[in-house]
Amino acid sequence: MVGMTFGYGVYVCHGYVTFSLLSHEFRHVQQYEQAGSIAAYLPAYLEQVVTVGYDNAPFEIDARAHERPDR
Repeated sequence: MVGMTFGYGVYVCHGYVTFSLLSHEFRHVQQYEQAGSIAAYLPAYLEQVVTVGYDNAPFEIDARAHERPDR
């Protein structure tokens, strides 16, 4: 894991910033907004990861679908 989003905070490990990663993480920001709050989003996200795994979690699939290619 090189990137993580908490609400409007996007955290990326030094040396790993790419357009693709940022677009993925910014999609998570939009997911937070759609959920209405961190308190609403995080339990749903964690339930997805626990039940179907990170790669198959619907929020992750959605974020990957919105990644933009690196320039």
